[in-house]
Amino acid sequence: MIRRVHLLPAIGSALFLQVACQKSEGPVKTDETPSAKSSPESTSRPPTEPPTRVDIHVPFDDPDRWLFVEQPAAQTPGGWATGSFDLEKNKLTIHTKDVAKFAIDTSRIRIDWGRLVILSIDGRNSELRRRDFELYHFSHTDHGEWIVVEPQP
Repeated sequence: MIRRVHLLPAIGSALFLQVACQKSEGPVKTDETPSAKSSPESTSRPPTEPPTRVDIHVPFDDPDRWLFVEQPAAQTPGGWATGSFDLEKNKLTIHTKDVAKFAIDTSRIRIDWGRLVILSIDGRNSELRRRDFELYHFSHTDHGEWIVVEPQP
């Protein structure tokens, strides 16, 4: 079973997904030739008309959510992370963009700690070892590596 989670940067106290929608150009006329239908003038929107914006609220208390962006990278407007868990391979795969810190809540993932747990972050594989805590915080170093930040006593 593969579960995929998509996250976007936090805005205020909630997450929002921005979706661009296009208006219908109306019914297709039957007397048009196929070349006229595919011409850029008949299908493109004027560049001055902005796309319609739709905000979709994503609740923070989603029980299936196990990946959390904690801080975007410096000098960026925001960041995102996506993650999936392959139960058969016992592998976590995470992709990030413009993220400085993120967290994984391992209590919400069906990890088999009796087997090797593979963690792939941005294409780099490593082993994830069980700790005394369930919430793993990761920080991006100046050298481009992701490290686990140990909780403070």
